[in-house]
Amino acid sequence: MLNLLRGLSLIAIAWGAGQALCQSVAQEELNDLTGAPPGTRCFKSVKLAQEFATRYVASGLCPQLRPMDPGQFLHALELQNAVDRDFTDDACQAQFSLMLRAGREWAKKDPAKNCAETVRKLNRLKSINAFRGLLR
Repeated sequence: MLNLLRGLSLIAIAWGAGQALCQSVAQEELNDLTGAPPGTRCFKSVKLAQEFATRYVASGLCPQLRPMDPGQFLHALELQNAVDRDFTDDACQAQFSLMLRAGREWAKKDPAKNCAETVRKLNRLKSINAFRGLLR
């Protein structure tokens, strides 16, 4: 599991160097990690998808938040242009489940600190309809 978290962290770091080039590198790394066929395109933004996955699971774990509806969550991913053409394929769903698991582990690692951090981030996003209503 530690390797998964490290892998996702490396992907997020690589993303910061330039979204267009590194996005393909990040996606390729996820494809290699999960055995997805070469050329599989799950995420336009791996970093954004991971961030949303973390917010989603935190919304169900943090008492300061209302649980996010799964449909609302998937709509937010689409609105923010985080998913790519193959997102509904089995390989992409396996990759996304890893992101959800990493988000859940992060939230549970230090619930008080990480829930408070999620609330702070969501407070800055109040104007985005996809996250309206999560804050209690």
